[in-house]
Amino acid sequence: MDRRSMLVALGVAAGGAWIEFARRASRDPFRLRPPGAASESDLLARCIRCGLCIRACPVDALRPVGLEAPHAVGSPYFTARSQPCTLCAGASDMACITACPTDALHPLARREEVAIGVAAIDESRCLPFRGVLCRACWRACPYSGKAITYDPRGRPRVMPSHCVGCGLCEYACLTDPPSIVVRAFEPPGDADAPPRPAPSSADRPTSATSDMTGTP
Repeated sequence: MDRRSMLVALGVAAGGAWIEFARRASRDPFRLRPPGAASESDLLARCIRCGLCIRACPVDALRPVGLEAPHAVGSPYFTARSQPCTLCAGASDMACITACPTDALHPLARREEVAIGVAAIDESRCLPFRGVLCRACWRACPYSGKAITYDPRGRPRVMPSHCVGCGLCEYACLTDPPSIVVRAFEPPGDADAPPRPAPSSADRPTSATSDMTGTP
């Protein structure tokens, strides 16, 4: 291989590595997208980075993605521990979806259709698993009794098909770092991504025990 061919090959390899880095950086599982977003690829294809949804958010939760994720720069996200999504509780519509001039944020018939991500509990850190009474996540959850329930020993469980991923539980968690964390849904094929659950009458909790009670 001559010098020119070698430089071309190195350039192609470096370009491929950068594209892969950018792709992975753009899919940070803890970067939560607004209500109405479908898959990451769908959002990025439709979003024109106008910032209208960010300005419309009544609790100032949304931020534009920065240069750390080149493929996603300017697209909206929120961090649950800093400021969760309140689902515009008390309002007739969700402000970000109404403000979106494209279909990057798809209209939803009901708030229960929101699919931002799914919460998971770290049992090694969660206070009730250490014998300490705590109901912080349950009280914060807009669907407590469905998305978050308790077992007979007073330990919380997340029911994935009812969890909308708003992050209110993570924000309310009393431990630091939080014992309950929301991870964004990712496109099929990502081994580390939580699956987008289908509602089921035989819902399964995210941790071990299956004996459930709806309220503490």
